[in-house]
Amino acid sequence: MACLDESTFVELLVGGLPPARAAEVDAHLDTCASCRRLVADGLRAQTPDEGLPGEITALTPPRPARAEEALLEKGTAVGRYLVLERLGAGGMGVVYSAYDPELDRRVALKLLRAGVLGLEAEEGRAHLLREAQAMARVSHPHVVPVYDVGTFGEHIFLAMELVEAQTLRQWLKAAARPWRQVLSLFLDAGRGLAAAHAAGVVHGDFKPENLLVGRDGRVRVTDFGLARSANPPGAETPGTPVAGGTPAYMAPEQLDPDAHPDARSDQFAFCVALYEALHGERPFPASTVRELLADIRAGRVKPAPRGSPVPPWLRRVVVRGLSVSPMDRHGSMEALLAALQHDPAARWTRRLQVAGSVALLLAAVGITHAVHSRREQVCAGAEESLATVWGPAQQASIESAFLATGKPFAAAAWKRVRRTLDVYTAEWVTTRTTACEATRVRREQPEEVLARRMHCLDGRLAEVAALTQLFARADAGTVELAARAAEALPPLQRCSDLSALAAREPEPVDAEARARTEALRQTLVRARALKAAGKYTEAVALLEPLAKTAKDTGDRYGAADVLLLLGELREDAGDSRKAETTLFEAVWAAEAGRNDVAAARAWTELVRISGEVLEQHALAWRWSERAEAAIERLGGDAVLSAHLQVRTGALLFVQGRYKEAAEQQEAALARLEQTYGLDSLEATDVRLGLGATRLAQHRPEEGLKLFEQALETRRQSLGPDHPDVARAQLDVAYVHWRQRNHAQVEELSRKALAVFERALGPGHPAVASALNMLAAVVERLGRGEEALRLQERALDITIQAEGLESAGTQITMGNLATLLARMGRHEEALSRYKSTIAPLEQRLGPQHPFLALAIRACGNIHTDLKRYKEALPYLQRARTILESRQDDPYGYLTGTWIDLGRVWMELKQPRKAAEVLERAVAGRPDSKQTPGERAYSRFYLAQALWDGNLDRPRALQLAGEAREMFAGMGERYVKPLAQLDAWRARLPLPAQVPAASAR
Repeated sequence: MACLDESTFVELLVGGLPPARAAEVDAHLDTCASCRRLVADGLRAQTPDEGLPGEITALTPPRPARAEEALLEKGTAVGRYLVLERLGAGGMGVVYSAYDPELDRRVALKLLRAGVLGLEAEEGRAHLLREAQAMARVSHPHVVPVYDVGTFGEHIFLAMELVEAQTLRQWLKAAARPWRQVLSLFLDAGRGLAAAHAAGVVHGDFKPENLLVGRDGRVRVTDFGLARSANPPGAETPGTPVAGGTPAYMAPEQLDPDAHPDARSDQFAFCVALYEALHGERPFPASTVRELLADIRAGRVKPAPRGSPVPPWLRRVVVRGLSVSPMDRHGSMEALLAALQHDPAARWTRRLQVAGSVALLLAAVGITHAVHSRREQVCAGAEESLATVWGPAQQASIESAFLATGKPFAAAAWKRVRRTLDVYTAEWVTTRTTACEATRVRREQPEEVLARRMHCLDGRLAEVAALTQLFARADAGTVELAARAAEALPPLQRCSDLSALAAREPEPVDAEARARTEALRQTLVRARALKAAGKYTEAVALLEPLAKTAKDTGDRYGAADVLLLLGELREDAGDSRKAETTLFEAVWAAEAGRNDVAAARAWTELVRISGEVLEQHALAWRWSERAEAAIERLGGDAVLSAHLQVRTGALLFVQGRYKEAAEQQEAALARLEQTYGLDSLEATDVRLGLGATRLAQHRPEEGLKLFEQALETRRQSLGPDHPDVARAQLDVAYVHWRQRNHAQVEELSRKALAVFERALGPGHPAVASALNMLAAVVERLGRGEEALRLQERALDITIQAEGLESAGTQITMGNLATLLARMGRHEEALSRYKSTIAPLEQRLGPQHPFLALAIRACGNIHTDLKRYKEALPYLQRARTILESRQDDPYGYLTGTWIDLGRVWMELKQPRKAAEVLERAVAGRPDSKQTPGERAYSRFYLAQALWDGNLDRPRALQLAGEAREMFAGMGERYVKPLAQLDAWRARLPLPAQVPAASAR
């Protein structure tokens, strides 16, 4: 059977499956780890709360019985902490009080078993560590701080502040609580939750049991992220709902396979808990999980109990937070908290106390009624403004333009664009209306703040308008990039960030300057839309005169934005040197004009250009520090931080620092998924980068999983015929190539080739990339002539598209030379390789590893032809280039040492051979060795040491190590193993050779 759908999942949880169906599900669970984890998560998440009389227990079915954990004795060391006593236990773990001897303080120690979270031990520890690190970023008086995280046997422990407190439910039961006291406490809890959201942390299981009320009356929110730990990014099975949280408090999207819970899901849970605290019952009249979901989706909130003192305005605020659609809830936790503090009665009561007259009371009642009756009219208009930009007419025009291109992926691109813009514009309407109401209805913010927010929101709508106008006349290139362009619209959250808005340069006072500033902004909007559509040349032509005008008029703030975009465009167009110069100009203008967003983005882009393109790694690290400083001046920004982490991750990768690279990429991925969702195309790009890092770490299964996730996301988002899907297929094919799954490589390469040819045409450079992979695998499958035809076609395409001198052409020519050499056509191969050396040196510089690789290839061909003296200068030059570098990111140096050692041996120079082969055996810290290189280097060094009579006992030892390695590496190494045995048999000693393990 297929994996569990939502209906089956819910019926299973509440025990409602018919016997036959239950047996079928049980059989499926025996074979499906994903569904077992899903059900375990659901059962664990539904642990019964300490309930109110008559509450709905069917929503929280009991967990399966589990053996009681053995208690830790007093004095047990958990990490550096000493256990004092058990404080309690819950569905997520056991809590002890403990003593921290280093800081001389008591802490709360929470122990969790990875298996309880539905995860394998290593997976659980890694994910909980990430969650704890996120929790530790939240510093707020109403959030329980996390001090430390570690492991203890099979457990993961969290060290937290020890709070002498009771849960909110216990606090509510202890005494009758006036609604104002309850509201005050929830406002504080909400402030803690909002602080967590600002740090990029979503709670995922907000409920009364996770609110602690201290003896001092201060409320603290605890257990951030732990409910979500059972569902690490990427672990969800497509088509199955995501468990995590407690059903009675869960937002509907937490069980929707097509939605992504975020901060607005916490808002829903907050409003359920607040409703329950105010009224003594939960808001939805349900008796099962299925009924609960139906009530939420139908909006069936219970009426207030008869005689309830809770005022109607407060109920309206809470009910809005219970909306089925996240877009219909309050714009953010801050917006919800602002609405909860807007008590019309309190405001008018204060005025009445000043006036002290019955007449004023009557007038006040009338005015209050009038204000609320005109609420929609006061802040109406957002939908009308949007209709001129993203209405039915515009949508029909865009769809028609997309389909008119005739591209096979056009329909899917339109579907993705429509979905993205629907969500973005709906949020825009909500944010604009909320901003207006905060000033014009609730009087919570001054007109000056409203003006800044409206100006920001108008700018965002202008961005949408520019994009939709471009989409309405889309060509094939625009359609290919359309989904990314829509996703790249600037975040709306910044229009609600009052500190960031206040930091912007004041609007010019005189009319001429205002007009100039507005013209600059409009041009920037058009240029950004052109950039998103891949029209770089057109956008550069638009911006160059604008940059000069901004600099001439002294508009540093505006000049920074223009120069930043111009630098990005020049980089996109392939002119890295000019892009670097322009970005430095942008940095100067940004820092002179206090434009920290532009400064952060420019420094981040310079990290990439200096580090990845120009290979100036020390400079790139300096620029990353400048970018961090700019982001910190802004008060932090999740998206800017993620982009910087992507760049630093790539920089670490090219330096061979793969573990650190992976840490940066994982952090960036978490931020982008949190901001844009799991199916974000930008997050998918990071997942591909992380997959490449895992391959470099010799963790191919993890790399393959990440590549396959990216492929599936692109296929679902862009349709099966989009070029980006084919690019991901080639990434997956590369992993199979490394694993020698040649049949799968051929299948994936042919599929990618077909997509490229249909979508982009037979002469596109992307076609050459598929042909390169296909040619390599076809040759491995014994079809050399077919492979040669494919490789020659790839070279023809690359020359036509990029020119004879391009790096792409030279690399493709190198591939062709390698193929010729493998087919025994050495002279042709040598001629091809030699022709690539000068262009590569001119384009990449004299110290580039790709140049060394081409030179080394020439040496290897001479070696194959037994022309050892001619091979020697090539291999020595390749060695000099690679040894002069501070790193060996591609792992070429070890192989070069081995090749050079072989040549010295053939030239009867065993001492010189031993010198370089010793280095090959030792390796370099920054250079990864393949298993084959480790074995060959020992075998060749053994021969050099023996033939030169340099150290014959060690030669025998190295030969034993090499034999052990060859024997453990499968059929591919049968031939060198036989060569080694034959060499040993010729030695004037007994054939008995000490094994490596005998050392």
